[in-house]
Amino acid sequence: MLNFGMIGCGSAAEIRGGLGINLSQKANLIAVSDINDKALNAYADKFDIELRFSSGYDLINHPSVEAVYIAVPNVFHHPLTIAATSAGKHVLCEKPFGISVEENISMIESAKKHSVKLGVSYYRRFYESVQFAKKLIDQGEIGKITMGGLHATHFLGEFHTPETATRRWLIEKDKAGAGVFQRAGSHRIDLLVYLMGIPKEVFAYTDKIGDGYDVDDASVGLLRYKSGAQTFIALHHTVKGSQTDWLEICGTEGRILLDPLDECIVIVESTKSKNKTYNMKIPESSTLPIIDNFVDSIELGEDIICPPENAIITNKIIYGGYESSKKGKPVKIEEY
Repeated sequence: MLNFGMIGCGSAAEIRGGLGINLSQKANLIAVSDINDKALNAYADKFDIELRFSSGYDLINHPSVEAVYIAVPNVFHHPLTIAATSAGKHVLCEKPFGISVEENISMIESAKKHSVKLGVSYYRRFYESVQFAKKLIDQGEIGKITMGGLHATHFLGEFHTPETATRRWLIEKDKAGAGVFQRAGSHRIDLLVYLMGIPKEVFAYTDKIGDGYDVDDASVGLLRYKSGAQTFIALHHTVKGSQTDWLEICGTEGRILLDPLDECIVIVESTKSKNKTYNMKIPESSTLPIIDNFVDSIELGEDIICPPENAIITNKIIYGGYESSKKGKPVKIEEY
């Protein structure tokens, strides 16, 4: 059993990392930290955790903590990761990793310097539906990849306005670092990298449409690959109505559609087999597989399915998109 400490007791802890650690047979959550005493004690009481810290740095330095799960606003990912890796602790960090490529690189270098594992919680890679889609693509079920696309609308509050946003920090640049192209884009762009590979360039428009937003709330992008394949990205925070969240990969012999993405429904249309819709199992915890994989990488030497080097590519696309929007021209994506 690997002893985890978790920094941040908000929603990401409740439904993501903390849940995965608590359900795992390979990990033990022994310590938690949050600057909000009410949230800290409520979470610790619920799961009977004795070690409680108002400072994440105090948690990191506790001798019983072997690994740290970081689930706090984005701007704190880098300093906490540097502190934890420097203290010899393994780190599993929430997306989007750092808020710049430079931060990402220094986080990786620190982990290597201190011989500890570093992972990023891009948990959707572990969905049975995504693994199935990747298998079909790798087997050539839809032929040569020609196009991809994704569309996601994410709401931030009951009335989808900044004033009622339940997690307001997500639209505050000094805490989030960026807006919807980063927030909703990170998981989904990671899947494009996982399923289609690394693009050669990105061109995007990132805009603030809604009143009161400090970051982009409506963004679109286009990725181009060396093969000639293209992918479009459409992401919105301000759309009212039913939520949309789908990802599609097209090839010369068919297409694969994941819609809705989080309901693990896969539609396969191929000239090589009958068209079929698959209703895959929705995981009890989206992060349980990533927790188990992370522990196995430490204790058994297995590969991390979402290594930080992949997260750098995703962030190069995201921050390249912002640069592209500012300059009004495509930005090249270089491999790490």
